[in-house]
Formats: sequence, C-alpha cells, structure tokens
Amino acid sequence: MTKAHLRLLRENYENACNAYLLALANMWEWDCKSYGFWIGDDVGGVYSYGDSTFIGMDDIIYCVENNISESAYIEWQEYCLWAKDFDQTVPNLKSWCMGCPRVDVATQEKLTAMRNELNELIKETKAKF
Repeated sequence: MTKAHLRLLRENYENACNAYLLALANMWEWDCKSYGFWIGDDVGGVYSYGDSTFIGMDDIIYCVENNISESAYIEWQEYCLWAKDFDQTVPNLKSWCMGCPRVDVATQEKLTAMRNELNELIKETKAKF
C-alpha cells in the first residue's frame, strides 16, 4: 500500500468517526465545539465531553445505531463505577441495554451504607490510638 492510499484510508476512517460523533451530539444535544474533544487528538479513540462523560468509538456507534439516550448511558457508567468499586461484574453497554443481570439499587445502597459505616468505625478506632 502506498502512503497516499494509507492517508486516504485514515481520512475516510476519521470522517466516519466524526460523522458518528456528530450524530450522537445531535441526539444528546451536545455542543462539541465548546465542550468536547478526542483525547490525545486520536479520532476514533475516546471522546471527552465536559468533565465527566467519556465515550469510546464502539459505544458511540452503539448509542447512535440503537438510539440510546444520554441518561441511559450515564446510568450505565455510574453502575459500572459502582460495580468495579464493589468487585462486581462490570457489563459492557450492549449487555446493559439488553438487560443483563445486575445488582439492584436497594442492594447497592445497602452495601454502600455498610461500607461507609465500616470506614467510619475504622476512622474512629484509629483516632483512639
């Protein structure tokens, strides 16, 4: 392959990635010119929007092609953070949207409260010595 051919392939890929991103931005009413960027200028890698939303190309495509709302995406992200913190299975976005097994909210809240209580007791015990 020639350098010109590789350059054309890269350009077509980046155009496709940016087209999917634009479709997502329109769906989620994002202002990408003001608040977002491809991390490391790596088009097709991870896109950062604002300070809290990070989304990879595979998830951008999935959200666009399956009309996944921003709130559903954020709910999945929050669950993944909780699951990782509590050593639970972390589902991918597609599995989440298809209704994979997950820890219910009541159990999440109970475990979080129990952890907080334990941490507080540890802190109090340390303060005594």
